[in-house]
Amino acid sequence: MGNFYTNYTLRGPSQQEVVAALAGRSTIVTPAQDGCVVVFDEESDEQDSEVITGLASRLSRVLRCPVLAALNRDDDIFWYQLYLHGELADEYDSSPGYFDPSAEPSGPAGGDAQKLCSAFGASTVAEVESILRKSSFDEGGYSLAVEQHTELVRALGIPPFGVGAGFRYVSEGELPEGLNEDDLLRS
Repeated sequence: MGNFYTNYTLRGPSQQEVVAALAGRSTIVTPAQDGCVVVFDEESDEQDSEVITGLASRLSRVLRCPVLAALNRDDDIFWYQLYLHGELADEYDSSPGYFDPSAEPSGPAGGDAQKLCSAFGASTVAEVESILRKSSFDEGGYSLAVEQHTELVRALGIPPFGVGAGFRYVSEGELPEGLNEDDLLRS
């Protein structure tokens, strides 16, 4: 069985500001690293796109920051949405049509390397573009969605805390490398 996780990377606000914006939700928030914090939200672990979209949009709008909502479904699909000023600015699906039994396997859809790099202050547009275009169906493609997420996070220079981690994993003590329980704030 592969990974199932959802999380949010926010650039700009402090850990305390993010926790305050999440009041009333069951969440875990990492400390800031490289100007970003990562949020693990219990409800988002169900991978309901309306929940994910709603929370990412609200956090981006309220905290006036870029938010990258990332989802890994059974290591078969890596999906993200980028929100700027509360609005959807970019969306990516590594395996469109995955749930449609009549669909032919196809390469990734969406994803704007320039927008992602701009939102997170990275200058690696060509590298990010290459990561987004590499299909799991191609020779040398990603065999697991977590591998693609790992490469994207590295290329963007954002904390790796979200790779392979969701609320359930973290709350059960499976902490991302570099984090200690004492570093985390819960809301």
